[in-house]
Amino acid sequence: MSFPDVIGQPHVVQTLVHAVEGKRVAHAYLFSGMRGVGKTTVARILAKAMNCYQGPTPTPCAKCQSCIEIANGQSFDVMEIDGASNRGIDDVRSLRENIKIGPAKGARRVYIIDEVHMLTKEAFNALLKTLEEPPLHVIFIFATTEIHNIPQTILSRCQHFNFRRVPVLTIIDHLQHIVMQEAITISPRGLEITAKAADGSLRDALSLLDQIIAFAGHEVADHQIDIVLGNIPHELRREMLHAVVTRDPARALEVVWAVGDQGGDLHRFLGDLVEDVRALIVLKISPKSLKRLDVSEGLNREAEDAVKSLTVDDLQRVFDILTKTQDQLKSTEFSIYVLEMAAIKVCQLAMSKTTESSPHGGEANRGKDQITISRAKTALAKPQEITKGQDSGALKPSVAVRQKAQSPADFNVTRSTGLKKLATPNDKEEECDSMLTMNWVELVERVGVQKPNLATYLESGVPIKSENGIVMIAFSENQDMCREVMARDNNQQYVQDVYRVLCGRPVELKFVRLAKSSEPVKTIGDLIKESNDEKKQNLRDRTLEDPSVRMVLDEFGGQLQDVCEDHAQEGEQQ
Repeated sequence: MSFPDVIGQPHVVQTLVHAVEGKRVAHAYLFSGMRGVGKTTVARILAKAMNCYQGPTPTPCAKCQSCIEIANGQSFDVMEIDGASNRGIDDVRSLRENIKIGPAKGARRVYIIDEVHMLTKEAFNALLKTLEEPPLHVIFIFATTEIHNIPQTILSRCQHFNFRRVPVLTIIDHLQHIVMQEAITISPRGLEITAKAADGSLRDALSLLDQIIAFAGHEVADHQIDIVLGNIPHELRREMLHAVVTRDPARALEVVWAVGDQGGDLHRFLGDLVEDVRALIVLKISPKSLKRLDVSEGLNREAEDAVKSLTVDDLQRVFDILTKTQDQLKSTEFSIYVLEMAAIKVCQLAMSKTTESSPHGGEANRGKDQITISRAKTALAKPQEITKGQDSGALKPSVAVRQKAQSPADFNVTRSTGLKKLATPNDKEEECDSMLTMNWVELVERVGVQKPNLATYLESGVPIKSENGIVMIAFSENQDMCREVMARDNNQQYVQDVYRVLCGRPVELKFVRLAKSSEPVKTIGDLIKESNDEKKQNLRDRTLEDPSVRMVLDEFGGQLQDVCEDHAQEGEQQ
């Protein structure tokens, strides 16, 4: 084996090849990285490169006596030491005496100390002087999986190479090469599952492949790989995603129970779901990032097709629920119950259906959407009016009570740029007199129908100016992130569309930074809270004025604790 045969570490290989060619090999190297990524292998290849009869050469012949002895671990000039079992100061003292002896056959004596972080503090101190000024015929190569446990005094005396995790796609290519050479039949998905189970370790991937072949023979089926690796069947994860899309909690529960019946690890199943959803979110935002996700194109196309109708916001809400459930599973004895409740919750989210022809999302379930819109209108019966202050020019919000409450019949669901539009009323009394005198509460609610995260950001804004069809909404300095999100082209266009529908006229929104002022200003979120508080207080007052309520309170000496409106639609359970 030579340098070109090393998999997944091009930065290390290129540096060492140039060092050997230029006769600039250092006296001490430190190789760090996770298990099974090639640290010891590269150390042996470097030893061959320095002691080959044709060398020093970056391409050792592997045929001379020196190369054969090093490959078989029988070379007197290459000493491999286990740092875990030779970790004391006496072992280092013995090493210091041995390095005085010159090489027997090759050009250099190479000491490879594996798991060097296991050496004691005293042993490291004893090694310092020798490491700083070793004999010219000696090369030290240290390997460790815990670089943080290596003293800085040792690090400063070595050339440090950090071995990276081997990418999944690289492992897949290598496994594919092996199975083709050995005439083994295994599907691309099977190779991907095996590579991902190795978690970046090429050695682990080869061990798992040997174990799978020993179990299944030369004809390997996907379900046999799942059995060997203890994986949750891939079909169950796809089935769970379909249940989320179709909003079928019963189907999702069947998946959870199937995982339990098969003796699957619920924590692992949930982790796989989180990984799937995360990959889907990334691909929807950046379709070119497939290689970064370390998964195959075919498997991701299958997952994308499963949730094609979900938006990024939908998937983010699913992701949030699943990650919170992961935290809950760590501290509960009722894992199956927690996972069942999470499965029901993600299936009952109000998803925003999308179509490929709609930039902001497609037409959703018409009946449910109309109920959502009419409820929002009923709850927001008091718009806020924002007027200019006389002194400072700052905007001061005031709450006005709407005289005429809309009913569900006042609104229609139409399809235009992916928005569930409101029909513009004919009555001039319902139209906004100016761009700033409008129902900001209703705007936030309408934006939140499809983009709840965007509605939250919008609440941090302060409407400050309207001129020539341009409305400026300002954000304080500590809300720069909200301003930047709102200013993105797709988000800005979406809010403009909703704004235009509510105002009944074209509008352009500008999201700017709010100038510093000594006077406090109220954000749209503050206006929403004021509206809700006043609405609740008015409802409470009306309830207390009701004769039947007064009679009950007087009869039993009770007090009114809380009130709420019943927005149940006809045919719904009260």
